[in-house]
Amino acid sequence: MKSFFLMLGFFTRLPVPKIEFTEERYRRAMKLMPLVGLVVGVVIVLISLLLSVLQVPGLIRGGVLVCAYIILTGGLHFDGLADTFDGVFSARSREQSLEIMKDSRIGVFGLLGIVMVALLYFATFIEAPLPALLLFPLCGRACCLISASLAPYAREDGMGKATSVEGGPASVTAAIVAIVGASFLTIPFDLYVLHNNNFALSLVCSLIAAAVAVLVTACVTAHFKKKLGGVTGDTFGAVIEISSIAYLLVFAIIYQVLPL
Repeated sequence: MKSFFLMLGFFTRLPVPKIEFTEERYRRAMKLMPLVGLVVGVVIVLISLLLSVLQVPGLIRGGVLVCAYIILTGGLHFDGLADTFDGVFSARSREQSLEIMKDSRIGVFGLLGIVMVALLYFATFIEAPLPALLLFPLCGRACCLISASLAPYAREDGMGKATSVEGGPASVTAAIVAIVGASFLTIPFDLYVLHNNNFALSLVCSLIAAAVAVLVTACVTAHFKKKLGGVTGDTFGAVIEISSIAYLLVFAIIYQVLPL
């Protein structure tokens, strides 16, 4: 439980008991990241349900949910996304790109990355069904563990190294089991929370969307490995947001067009 609270306190702004940070405890707790994502998803769903009860228009609902997600996560992964875009798209050498990513100032590419991702979140939060809102943070954080297993750590040290050290077949297995297992949560969620019979559609959408998110993770991680020599804490943040968006987009699109 202490490890779980450590992860919640580190990756969200939820009020949780303060747990003493140690690198060993942090490293052991990394496999709990998908569970942290599920907690984030539950909060997002509760906010969305409240907005629906209040009959808030779709556009306003999308904007509120984007802000709620950023506040809930402290913008931590958006920061990594911006740094990653600045470094990867800088057309500089590996060493220079890594130095750019350490700069606290945001560049044009970083700003563009945040704007693009925020816009996609805004659009998908309006269109995506509640099961997608529940599971996208879990999928994104599971994909972070997969990314850590596909490439070496690009720096000699850094906070993200603990994540990378724990990467490996066990982490990939845990991440995939978490994604697939969580997809089956759509069945009781549709039946007992939403009171509808679309659980088969939601399950199929989640499994396909998760597969696409994992494929996207593999592709962007391969690019990071080619450009940077590996992954960093910043690229983990980028993977979380990019894979989350991929999951939401695919889920929302298939949900609208699949005749189930």
